[in-house]
Amino acid sequence: MQVGPTDDTVAAPAASGNLARRIARGTAWTAAGTWTSRLFGLLVVIVLARHLDARAFGVLGVATLAANVALQLNDGGFVDALVWWPGRTREAAQTTLFGCIVLGLAAGGALAAAAPAIAHVFSAPDAAPLLRVYAVVVLLDATAGAYLGALTRELAFRKRFVPEVVPALCGSAVTVALAVAGAGVWSLVIGDLVRSVCQLGAGFLVVGRQMAPRWHRDVAAKLWRYGRAALAGSVLEFAVQNVDYALVGLLLGPVALGFYTIAFRVAILPFLLVTYVIAGVAFPLYARLVAEGAAVQGVLRVTMRACCSLVFVMGAGLAALAPFLEVLGHRWQAAVPVARLLGVYICLRSAAFMLSMLLRVVHPRANALLRGVWLALLVGLIATVGRGGITAVAAIQVAVATVMLGAFLVVVRQLTGVPVAPLLADIVRVAIAALIASAATTGLQRAVAMLSDPTSWGALAVLGLTFCAVYGAALALIPPGVANDVRRLRTATA
Repeated sequence: MQVGPTDDTVAAPAASGNLARRIARGTAWTAAGTWTSRLFGLLVVIVLARHLDARAFGVLGVATLAANVALQLNDGGFVDALVWWPGRTREAAQTTLFGCIVLGLAAGGALAAAAPAIAHVFSAPDAAPLLRVYAVVVLLDATAGAYLGALTRELAFRKRFVPEVVPALCGSAVTVALAVAGAGVWSLVIGDLVRSVCQLGAGFLVVGRQMAPRWHRDVAAKLWRYGRAALAGSVLEFAVQNVDYALVGLLLGPVALGFYTIAFRVAILPFLLVTYVIAGVAFPLYARLVAEGAAVQGVLRVTMRACCSLVFVMGAGLAALAPFLEVLGHRWQAAVPVARLLGVYICLRSAAFMLSMLLRVVHPRANALLRGVWLALLVGLIATVGRGGITAVAAIQVAVATVMLGAFLVVVRQLTGVPVAPLLADIVRVAIAALIASAATTGLQRAVAMLSDPTSWGALAVLGLTFCAVYGAALALIPPGVANDVRRLRTATA
């Protein structure tokens, strides 16, 4: 697909006002669901950090890492293929559900069988029983994923709200209650199990009655042709996000992994709260507008600017206020420099991820190849330079993300014809606003003695509000396009 030059307008609403309204409303519903779930997830992290030590976090990191590997494989790419599917939905949905059940059984069974070996490799024997419970979660999530994929295919984001949010709230509540009661690492595992059971039940109630599992061979073949490339891209994306966990655990041990885990769990929040939301709506939109070059370029420009504007305030804010991780306890002081670097990393990572959503539709193989290169760079550097400690690993993340963001810009330009100069200019403008806010916040902290205590929630609140205020003012002056984006979204939802 070649996208010709166009002005800085949102072409999608012009192409289809009804579609634009559905996308805008979908973004609002997706954001509401994701933010609610992730904020409860943040509460879970805070409670666990209060009740677990670094080694316990390391054991939990091993269990969740291995479980997440199985979760990446449990749908075989069929859910992404269902969202992309250009034909009749009924047969594709039935085939997807059947495939997800079978693949979920296979992935969950493999995880349960491999649990002792995984625990031995990471020197974390306590992780084996946790992994057996997560094997059940893998099957439940595979089945529920088919239901959610059918809703995404129809852009029914409002209907997705209940199956996404209510189970997450139930799981978080169980985790917090068990952690306070002294259940330790089991609190999160049981909470995740409760979430999966509730999500499967809610998904069935919303859409499952009209979606029986059946295997249509011709439809499955077409789904697989797209799904295998999508699966490769998803697996590599997951590997990029988690290879650092695996290598830190293998090379530096469970205690170092615990410190790295707490820093990463805080740093990843902007990516989960903002980037996944916008990208999750952009992907089905690109799939429907792929033949309309001007519309695609307009959507990419607006979504990139919106994503960066929101992610940078949190990522750069974390970098500036990283010492306040000590509000979770003095024992987390070693995670401070890691969190500072990972705050920068997540900004770069989000910009690259938004570009990958377009490649995911236009050229999924190129998208998978870029993620493979990213993974290879991380593995090579962490396995050598990363032996110096978790701060070195975080610095490697920043360096590789910078290189790969440039690579994604170049490939998008070559394969789609989208001019990258305006995109890069938008990213740089938002970064300048973040730097101004960081400098102002750091200066205030140094000037006022009462704000220098890294264990004070009050000081964190004052400095956080200062950062947001300065960032918002700088953002309004430097990249005026952001204000235009807000007006366009308001028009689309009118």
